[in-house]
Amino acid sequence: MIKAYVCVWGNIIINRFDMKTKGLLRIVVLFCCMIGFAGCNDDESGFSSAEIQQALFDMKGTYKGAVEVSYYRGKEIATFPDGIAVSKDSLIFKLPLSPIAEMIKDENISRHLREIGDVEVKAGYEFHQMDQGVMNFVLHPENIVILGGYGAPSSVRIEFSQNFGGDAEIYSQFMMFNISPTELWIGNEKSEDFSQLVYHFSGSYE
Repeated sequence: MIKAYVCVWGNIIINRFDMKTKGLLRIVVLFCCMIGFAGCNDDESGFSSAEIQQALFDMKGTYKGAVEVSYYRGKEIATFPDGIAVSKDSLIFKLPLSPIAEMIKDENISRHLREIGDVEVKAGYEFHQMDQGVMNFVLHPENIVILGGYGAPSSVRIEFSQNFGGDAEIYSQFMMFNISPTELWIGNEKSEDFSQLVYHFSGSYE
């Protein structure tokens, strides 16, 4: 609120000067406001250990819903109606592998991923906002390593973006989030066949 007053007061002062001076002062006032808002965000983003534990407790449960898979900033390519996410101290999400398998030209690897079906992705919470039963968070998924099968390389590693997240609505027992695989490594080589995907989950607590 104080920063808003600073910005308004700065604009009032600016209006008392000539055009050339006004331009310079506007730049100075804008810069000061940007610093003020950045400082405000830093102060308000932190939560106590007790608040975090309460949020984790409130979100605890098994959520069932739909998973939509799309290319990053691209078209949707698959939908799964039986998505599952379990929220405890962290989030466990069952990630279907078939959209990834479809991209891989090596049939042995592709078949191996299809046979596995799905993998559990574990992601830690980073809370950004808690407001009247609505939790906004960023997810930090751990990379997945899938051991090779017959005719497949020794391992397949899936790496994830650390910049996606979602919301939980405590009173309506609803959660939605995005998880994005960014890279696929086959053995020690990065797959050029793979394109970044976004898995969008939305479901309710049961």
